Amino acid sequence: MLPNWKSRLMNKAGRLALVKSVLSAIPIHQLLVLSPPKKTLKLIEKIERGFLWAGRAAANGGSCHVNWRRVCRPLSLGGLGIQDMERAGLALRLRWLWFSRTDERAWHGLDLHFSNEERALFFASTMLAVGDGRSGKFWEDRWLDGRSISELTPQLYACVPRHRRKQRTIADGLQNHAWARDIRGDLGIHEIGQYLLLWRTAQNVTLHDQPDQLIWRWTPSGTYSARSAYLAAFHGSVACDSSQLTWRSWTPPRVKFFLWLVSLDRCWTADRLRRHGLQHHPRCVFCDQEPETMRHLLVTCPFSRQVWHETLSWLRMTCRPPDHEATLNDWWLHAMRETPKAMRKGLATITHLTAWLLCKHRNSCVFDGEQPSMALLTARIREEAALWARAGAVGLGVVLPITWDVH
Repeated sequence: MLPNWKSRLMNKAGRLALVKSVLSAIPIHQLLVLSPPKKTLKLIEKIERGFLWAGRAAANGGSCHVNWRRVCRPLSLGGLGIQDMERAGLALRLRWLWFSRTDERAWHGLDLHFSNEERALFFASTMLAVGDGRSGKFWEDRWLDGRSISELTPQLYACVPRHRRKQRTIADGLQNHAWARDIRGDLGIHEIGQYLLLWRTAQNVTLHDQPDQLIWRWTPSGTYSARSAYLAAFHGSVACDSSQLTWRSWTPPRVKFFLWLVSLDRCWTADRLRRHGLQHHPRCVFCDQEPETMRHLLVTCPFSRQVWHETLSWLRMTCRPPDHEATLNDWWLHAMRETPKAMRKGLATITHLTAWLLCKHRNSCVFDGEQPSMALLTARIREEAALWARAGAVGLGVVLPITWDVH
């Protein structure tokens, strides 16, 4: 851990890089083989959270802008891509379940113990391509068009003793319909109906000379990977529409971090200050007309709209400036459709730059007593755009006017 005075000199984007590359990497080898208590994971997360938001070992609720569970989501799901320790450990330990079925090295055949959660995720992530039927389990594996018997005929499955489920292979079960002899107890009308369904379905399966093949559902190759297992643990989460604008354009990391906070409405505008009972300006410092929200500041404020118009006209962009869209991302998605393909990377970068400098100019007006100046702000945008193009923003270099030589 960096000393407090050093960590506080870093911006949040720099601390984010250290959290991802150092703090999240330290427990990886332990997570491969152990399932730490949740208390231990919470202590690790506390250190990560404190370093990211405050540059120290712990941070209180006021310093944390975003809930940690959201922070630990992948970028495409609206998070910062920091590893969720619990999900990462679950994904890493699935490799042993995979090796126990597909690998013949030293650990094959060992009596490894797995939690119900690990087995459930592995079951949902795999299916069996039937070959000779000698390794696949008749009652347990997902070998009937990607489904298992417990999914296809759950009530009939409950009538089979547990030890028979573990032992019966597909080849043994299909030979002379031996699977029918595994069923115990009295069958009701639902069990009989499922019995007939399984009989018809199993008759359509043909065995081959090739060995059975376990297929991992989350990769094109059908082979397990820790990354795909980790992402599978987020299956069902809603994708974030603004992630493409925030992360897939050439922009300094601290500006991307700022745009991420903007997408979640976690910047300290007057509206948010009011909700927390803090001192705030009653109206927008730019136009002095409406209460200041992030949407107003970047999209609907007359001052900001004129800045967008001047900037887009200077770059000869064909799209219109923001007007009454719900968010900056909504405007950007619409503007991309109106912009030629060769200019789209430049549009994404200039969107970041303009939003960033609008908020910096607002802060200068609030904290330093500076007067709102459209001429000053547009000049800053043009100067910074040339610097970004020289630093590597190729898309921005394409759209800059010829008089602004980036070389």
